[in-house]
Amino acid sequence: MTATMGFVEEELAQVWAELLEVTGAPVDLDSEFAGLGGGPEQARLLAARIDEDLGVDVPAAELLGAGTLAEMARLVRAAMGRGAAGPSQGGPGAAGPTGPRPGARQERPQLSFAQQRLWFMQQIDPDTTLYNVPTVLRLRGALDRAALGRALDALVARHEVLRTTYAAPSGLPYQVIADPVPLELPYTDLTGAADPEAEAERVAAEEGAAVFDLAAGPPLRVRLVRVGADEHRLIVTFHHVAVDGWSVEILFRELGQLYGDGEPPAEVPLHYADYASWQRDRLRGETLDALVDHWREALGDDPKALAVPTDKPRGTARGFRGAVTTRQLRPELVSAVREFSRGERVTPYMTLLATLHTLLAGWSGAEDITVGTPVAGRDRPELQDLVGCLINMVPVRVRLDGGPGFRELLARVRTAVLDASAHQELPFDKLVEALVSRRSRDFMPVFRVMFSFLKEQPEPVFAGLDGCSLDLTGPQDTAKYDLSLYAQERGDGLALTLEYDTDLFGPDTPAALLAAYERTLAEAISRPGTPVTELAAARFAAGTASGPQSPQPRTESGTERNTHRDR
Repeated sequence: MTATMGFVEEELAQVWAELLEVTGAPVDLDSEFAGLGGGPEQARLLAARIDEDLGVDVPAAELLGAGTLAEMARLVRAAMGRGAAGPSQGGPGAAGPTGPRPGARQERPQLSFAQQRLWFMQQIDPDTTLYNVPTVLRLRGALDRAALGRALDALVARHEVLRTTYAAPSGLPYQVIADPVPLELPYTDLTGAADPEAEAERVAAEEGAAVFDLAAGPPLRVRLVRVGADEHRLIVTFHHVAVDGWSVEILFRELGQLYGDGEPPAEVPLHYADYASWQRDRLRGETLDALVDHWREALGDDPKALAVPTDKPRGTARGFRGAVTTRQLRPELVSAVREFSRGERVTPYMTLLATLHTLLAGWSGAEDITVGTPVAGRDRPELQDLVGCLINMVPVRVRLDGGPGFRELLARVRTAVLDASAHQELPFDKLVEALVSRRSRDFMPVFRVMFSFLKEQPEPVFAGLDGCSLDLTGPQDTAKYDLSLYAQERGDGLALTLEYDTDLFGPDTPAALLAAYERTLAEAISRPGTPVTELAAARFAAGTASGPQSPQPRTESGTERNTHRDR
């Protein structure tokens, strides 16, 4: 720490380093929160830590707007001078002292809101694999199969949600948590195959496409495949009812720790059933009413999803059939996006989302654009290492009236993102139930386009192996929304993946969309004062087909199936 740092600055620097996983140069007074990767989720967690460590309430939006460590410290000192009350006295979604407690659950634990929706969708279509979360861990080196088996058993023993089934004898589901038992680990040697890698991919696809029985469990399957003398693939398929993307990263990190002889993971103080009971108890009464009132003000009554032009007529029901197209952004453009975002005191996520709003406005001709985006739901410190499905979807509504330049639009997006993040606790299904008419609920409500920013995470480490890499790519033949844009950090680059509904689009339009997105992004950050109607997105509409927009498809709403740490 520098000599000019006081107690508050040192405290903030330490928390920044922990939350943002800062390596290399130490955090100093001129360090920028957004520049180090801080976004709305991290700001909410930081607000909770400031309340816990310093006893003052500083709203997450103000922390994110402060920019540098020095400016943030001034905000905290001002709050200390006012004797600000802790967040427990704040509005809905504030992080207070009454968090989830270990063992605080019913004899028959209820499902969380996210779990209940996933369970319900599985009952409607027992053969669906839409909520499968397939993963492949590539292991290079002399693998100890027995040690891997023991590590898997220990992992399942650590986390109750991995050995939970769901019973509903009277129609209302509850969690049934089984005692730990050894996990079956089927083994297949493919070294004799003509193309072991291709055969391993086929096996992984087969595993990922198998249906889960949530009443019989467990909500995961594993298979070990050998593809070379010292090359293995650990294929693990989860059901979304038990994990989200954040959880998957926790589980594979812990699996590596349990495989080796080093320091084992810390004991698990809190289990998902504790969280589910706490969430159910918390989201009722005045807290629930305040959240609903906020979203009603933000979205209006019976909000309608944006209808983009389609290549094919919409049917009366959705088949969730999809495909993906990808595009790798040039490293120099990615670097420019990061530099531009630092200068505007926003995160790259916000810049990319503003670009998507610009593209959708130019394509559709609409000036009121709502895009869905996932939030981790882990703004409390005790939820950081919890395995389970905590993710929620929130709408980000932005108006483009008045002919804003890109910089002005970015400011509107920033405000909308911070507002959505501050009120993210309302489960999306509760939002739909409260705001959307029963007739409209039968269709895709609120939004049909989704955006997710996925940060690069460290690969798992397995002692004695030469290397490991985790493939979190989900199935590429399904689509939950009309369009889902994923921006994935990869080193100095950024990979764009656009998942699209093949009942609505042929392959040419999504590919053209990604190309237009890249052009729009490059123009926007180089000429941020340019009205968004004059950017490349406005010219995209002329080259696309437009199919009938009605009738609209029936669909489910709610949880994003495979989203990782974002923003």
